[in-house]
Amino acid sequence: MFANLRDFLGANRRGASLCIVPLRSERPLSEFRSKGSATCLGARISERGAHKEMDELAHSRRRSMAATLKVMDDETLAILDDFSQFADYDPVSRAAVIERAAWLAHAQPREVAALLAGLQQLDEATLQSAEELLGIVVTHLARARRESREKFSSPPVGEDIPEQAAALYRHLPPSSRGRAGLLGLLATGGTRDELSLLADLLVVDPPRGDNEVLAALSPLFQLTDYDTSVLFPRLLAALAHPQLAAGILDLANFLTRRSLIARHPAFEQRHELMRLLGELTHRMQRLEEHPEEAASSPQQLTQTVSYGVSLAVSLCDALALIGDSQANPKLMQAMELRHRRVRTEAAAALAKLGEKQGKEELLKLASEPVARLRVLTYADELGIADELEPEYRSEVARAEAELALWLAEPANFGIPPTECELVDQREQHWPGYEDLVECFLFRFTYRLTTAQGPAIYSNIGIAGPLVRSVTADIADLPVDDIYALFAGWHVQHEDIFEVEAHLLSETQRVDVARLERRFRDAGYDAIRPAMLCYFFSEKSLVARVRRSGVEGIALAAPDDVLWFPANRGPRSLTPSDVVCLHRGRRLLREFNPSG
Repeated sequence: MFANLRDFLGANRRGASLCIVPLRSERPLSEFRSKGSATCLGARISERGAHKEMDELAHSRRRSMAATLKVMDDETLAILDDFSQFADYDPVSRAAVIERAAWLAHAQPREVAALLAGLQQLDEATLQSAEELLGIVVTHLARARRESREKFSSPPVGEDIPEQAAALYRHLPPSSRGRAGLLGLLATGGTRDELSLLADLLVVDPPRGDNEVLAALSPLFQLTDYDTSVLFPRLLAALAHPQLAAGILDLANFLTRRSLIARHPAFEQRHELMRLLGELTHRMQRLEEHPEEAASSPQQLTQTVSYGVSLAVSLCDALALIGDSQANPKLMQAMELRHRRVRTEAAAALAKLGEKQGKEELLKLASEPVARLRVLTYADELGIADELEPEYRSEVARAEAELALWLAEPANFGIPPTECELVDQREQHWPGYEDLVECFLFRFTYRLTTAQGPAIYSNIGIAGPLVRSVTADIADLPVDDIYALFAGWHVQHEDIFEVEAHLLSETQRVDVARLERRFRDAGYDAIRPAMLCYFFSEKSLVARVRRSGVEGIALAAPDDVLWFPANRGPRSLTPSDVVCLHRGRRLLREFNPSG
């Protein structure tokens, strides 16, 4: 079962794991929304016009497709025709086609089956040129299937839709992003036929990328009214595929933890899991001691470590749930690794298996901000939370941990900060929330060793209503302005937006010219407009300017001109930062009039 996976451990390639991220519950304050809200603003895009020759060609293609599929539905034939011509459309036409495809979220089974069958008749080049449209179409179909399932609890699909979806998956090239959506469509359905096809595809023709793995497995965590016996033990055969191993184990662990399955699906393979954890631990120890042997670049090293951590975490969790103390020696070895996430998971697994040393290490790890939130969760599960030091259970400690985790994400810094110090804590109203919110600002510092010698990087991050930092050096800004910058970034409202200079209409250019005069009157020159900003009925202009020979960013509002010199090099405030700061000032003053 694990032959390919063991081969992978000796190579420097990356696997994938499933990450389920809980969302913070937010309540809207008035009509404001925060970024990440489910409500999105759709752009109004004009429909394309077609030449007579294009109409005749499209009509001919539709007749041919209808004859082949024995379907005469105009909307289905039209979207198949759009697939055929997508590569020839200009950007406006493509946007219009994508907007028109929204009807598929309410398509009838007959229409869905016809569309899936029709797509199989298109050649690889045509499908690749319409990747964007294919992704949108499959997303709509999966959304429709989910709505149907939530209303009727896995009703019969009909029209051979699962078979058509699986056939299209096989028809698409392995690199196609559309395959991810098709796996998600089958997983979302939840019937025995759909899940059987999903399991077969994962085992025999596995997805290649992280997104496909997420699309295939995520619905199985969200909609759990399905027959798990269709998936397991069949899916255990997919553990041989490196990119799937962690995700499959995560699913098995989830089903066991939620008591949705009588016994852990990998119980019979527990000794194989123990051996695999031992091999993986040895591999990660070599990575820690001799990273230059494992990768030819920092990016490759990061990918290799990321895969190892994901799989190690899943294995520790699985062995704890299986409950066989024969796993303790391998878990002890994993607990000796330097990586704090793996140490935390191994310690928690050992504590669950009754090993005192695991409990002691788990409590000790609460001092590490990047591990603290998981430690607190496990301590609650084990009933040992009262043994933690009180300073690690405070709201400040939790906020510090949230920021450390955010900074350690690969998309941000990739590692936790060396130091983290509280700068400010206050309770205030915040866009997107009705009630007062506890807000925290921290100064974080990285002390690094580079080829040029020691290096220090420091900045300010926020936790509470959101967790975030910025590239610009904001450490010297007033605390109120730091909060304002984050609030201005966080808010989302249909009447609060900006238009970049190169997209301005003629009418908007008139407004820009008027606001440019404000800059000149205030003594600025070398004015280069960046964006026109709207705050309800108020308009302002942000531009790159010069004042007394100093370059910087300025914003001209009806009642003020803000100026920020570009004295931090690449870490100076950007035009977007200045827009957010100005917008946030207005919002926070409005929401907190006494502040």
